[in-house]
Amino acid sequence: MNDLLISMCTDISRFVPDDETDLKIGLGNIIGTENLLKSEISQGEEPEKGLNLCNAALALSDFDQSVGERTKECIQKIKDYFSLQLRLLYRRKMTGIYIIVDPEATNNVDVCEMTKMSLEGGVKVVQYRDKLNDREPFLDNCYRIKDLCYQYDAAFVVNDAVDVAMLTSADFLHVGQSDMPVKEARRILKPFQGIGRSNGGTSESSESEEFGVDYLAVGAIYATSTMGKSARSPLGPSMITKVKSQSGLPIVAIGGITIDNLPDVIQAGADSVCMVSAITMSKDPESSARQLVNVWESSI
Repeated sequence: MNDLLISMCTDISRFVPDDETDLKIGLGNIIGTENLLKSEISQGEEPEKGLNLCNAALALSDFDQSVGERTKECIQKIKDYFSLQLRLLYRRKMTGIYIIVDPEATNNVDVCEMTKMSLEGGVKVVQYRDKLNDREPFLDNCYRIKDLCYQYDAAFVVNDAVDVAMLTSADFLHVGQSDMPVKEARRILKPFQGIGRSNGGTSESSESEEFGVDYLAVGAIYATSTMGKSARSPLGPSMITKVKSQSGLPIVAIGGITIDNLPDVIQAGADSVCMVSAITMSKDPESSARQLVNVWESSI
């Protein structure tokens, strides 16, 4: 077998936990040894490193006719493992203040500048929503915003556009009740990418979880006119508690949330709180974001 592929599989083994016995045995069969190196895995970026190694190994195996199907299947199985671990890691990033950046709701501030100010203020999740631009500027903005999120260790979410989310390898795609079905979006996205879905209560949240989403956005919690949601009846913070009691997924509260009612939303059990106008329409977005983050940190 190709020496480079054996070397790659040896490297992969370092990122597979020792208690994943089947995966370790499979790698040992490829490498030709039962004495694999002890795992070096720890919290952080390791699933991504392992995933990248698997992708490289699979690409190499496609060009080497001496590589058997069982070897490819083993590497694919390990790739699926790393994809799932990375997706679960993204779920854990769904915490703190979550902002939606939309070119129609930034008070004439450039979307990337708005993103940077928000991240400087401590925002942990950024969703880019764009119903205004054509795909080329939409895609360009997503790449720029994703780079900013990476610099600040924040989660990056693309609203609705599954093709853009896939191309930019966004952490999450966010869909509404009338957007592309979760099942179809999952077929397009990469296995490690998460999906969030908007929900108007416990019934829709249960349905979303059955569809396999990675977080539940619940709202509108309070009355709001932002982004055409004035017709929605406010659910109140008690709905967060109800949804939380029936799901282990991260819960994102959205709709009409301000610095004044933020503590009530946090106490109701929200894992993350989505803000728009409280940050994007303020005179000083960075300062507004920091104030909200301070309230979050003092309330949890």
